[in-house]
Amino acid sequence: MGVLAPSAFAGGWDALEPQRDHYLPGQTAVLRGAFAVNRLKDTGRIEDGPYYAYLLVGSRYGMIDPPRIPNGAIRLGVVRFGPVTEGQDGYRYATGSVTFTVPDIASANYAVSYCNDPCRSSTIGWLGFGRITIVRTALEAKLFDKRDSLKGKLRAARFHLRRNETRIEVLDTAAREAAANQRALQGQVKSLTDRLAATRQKPDDSTIPVWAATLAILALLVMALGATLAIRRRRSRVSVAHVTMETIDPSFPFLREKEDALPRS
Repeated sequence: MGVLAPSAFAGGWDALEPQRDHYLPGQTAVLRGAFAVNRLKDTGRIEDGPYYAYLLVGSRYGMIDPPRIPNGAIRLGVVRFGPVTEGQDGYRYATGSVTFTVPDIASANYAVSYCNDPCRSSTIGWLGFGRITIVRTALEAKLFDKRDSLKGKLRAARFHLRRNETRIEVLDTAAREAAANQRALQGQVKSLTDRLAATRQKPDDSTIPVWAATLAILALLVMALGATLAIRRRRSRVSVAHVTMETIDPSFPFLREKEDALPRS
């Protein structure tokens, strides 16, 4: 078919996205999106247009492999581009859009690809593909919505299952380590219990007797009391020391006045 089918997430391509979840034949569909216009190897430029959008039958994600347009591809319309702007991340960006009437084809999810005329480049900078869901009746639209909702819930359930499995593995490891620690502590407790029981049954001869320890404590208390009393006695002696004339400063003014008041012979 001449169609490449890289995943959008794996290939890193930008895309034009439909403005609605699904369209019926005959309705007007709009695909729109922003993309980086910085060139990759062998990618096209906006100036290489006009570019046309093609509906690719049989693939939800796919791109045309120039210069051949795949058999069965339906040309949808011209891709319109907005002005190029400078991004803060160093890339240059533009918006692209294509408006067309939905063809009368089987209900399915379809890939949309682009190419200029003649077909030389199916990518414009980082813009590589688009997608659209076409249904033939309102009932199919509801069923598609329900299916997509269930698929989303299934992906979420699988994600939570994998995360919970990881958590269970971590908890199992922690439980095994805790059990090992518990066994080790139980062994230590038993060993100490056995040693304590043996000590009670057969005291160690090297242990200081109680009476000797009591006498030593009393002796220390007596020595401390004696030292305290000695210090107090020394302080009391200093505070009541006898004052003689030799110890008085002759320059003290009160004594000079008393001497001057005495009668002189």
